[in-house]
Amino acid sequence: MTTPINFEDHHFSQSINTINDEFFPVHFPLHWHKYVEIIAFLDNDSTLSTETAQITVNQTVYTMRPGDILFIWPGELHETTDNTCKRLVGIQFHTNLFDVSPDFTPFLYLYRTFHLLESEQMPALTDSIQAHIRHMLSARQDNEAFGGVQTLISLYEMFMEFGLYIRDNLLQDQGQSRAVNHTTLDKINAACGYIMSNCDQDLTLESVATQSGFSACYFSRVFKQITNYHFVEYLTLQRVKHAQALLAEGTLSITEISYQSGFKSISTFNRVFKQYRNCSPRE
Repeated sequence: MTTPINFEDHHFSQSINTINDEFFPVHFPLHWHKYVEIIAFLDNDSTLSTETAQITVNQTVYTMRPGDILFIWPGELHETTDNTCKRLVGIQFHTNLFDVSPDFTPFLYLYRTFHLLESEQMPALTDSIQAHIRHMLSARQDNEAFGGVQTLISLYEMFMEFGLYIRDNLLQDQGQSRAVNHTTLDKINAACGYIMSNCDQDLTLESVATQSGFSACYFSRVFKQITNYHFVEYLTLQRVKHAQALLAEGTLSITEISYQSGFKSISTFNRVFKQYRNCSPRE
């Protein structure tokens, strides 16, 4: 079970942490963390290789082979049970990297339904993901100019391709809810963008549902299903992000920022900001 004892609180010096094959452990005990970890079994063009590695996630043992990709999501118990081949590499990052664009929001719940992507079953997708991971590793190792930016771009490109592949090839095969089709995903994506752009206004569940062409009840349910946020939670998060940008400019008082970010009172703003960002607006 997830306990403070097996919690790994790793602080990144960069937005994305990379682990090359030299430093990826042969064995690592059961643990969990709040960030995403992507493990790749590097394909060294040896198509006849019989080497394998084993990672356990939520008590399921995944046997990885050359070209395979494994996703481990925040809060999932996992351990490296066998990496004697020393072919595994890792990418770690916090999910707040997806907050930059509402385009990712409708896909977040879809990503989490996948763990092992097998090269034999999805060769085009796994080859593409491997290429992005190799680029991220090399940008870090070679200390390339704008290496951090390059890794971030590669990460976004990788998840764009992953999301489109899920939508176009696997959505129906994985038995997802019929309510989640291309049209619904696009409408929720548009709703997220609308909320982000108008979070300083007096938005309500009913008004955004109508804007999206849904009933309030249906919109509330499918919005939570797709984004993993209740409507009010997502709206509040966007208001906090908007306030954070205004605070960084340093031209307005905290009281002015609270009202320009859609909060009704300074006390509510201070409380909510502290809740979402673990510091006060003044700090």
